[in-house]
Amino acid sequence: MDISSFRQSRFFKVISNKYFITIVIFIGLMIFSPNNNIVYNFKIKKQLKELENQKEFLKKEIESDSLHFLELEKSLETAEKFGREKYIMKAEDEDIFIIKEQEHSESEDK
Repeated sequence: MDISSFRQSRFFKVISNKYFITIVIFIGLMIFSPNNNIVYNFKIKKQLKELENQKEFLKKEIESDSLHFLELEKSLETAEKFGREKYIMKAEDEDIFIIKEQEHSESEDK
């Protein structure tokens, strides 16, 4: 295949088309440009979606904690129960015994 027949070929006509060259350059810039990188944009969109999900979860947590806080403020018995359960607090005239269950492993059973 010589140069004149190569220039006559359909392949050469396609790759020498100014629109084809412009599209190839544009795609190359979109893929490899640091400011408009497609892969980077996909990562950012994924991270944004994860953060939005986390935001919704935290909003629900804040709402439930606010309700729990209001309940603790209103009732002295609820506050006392919370203190006993979470912080192992006790009254002056009582003793607290903490009983922990042991984990059984398969090697102990043999």
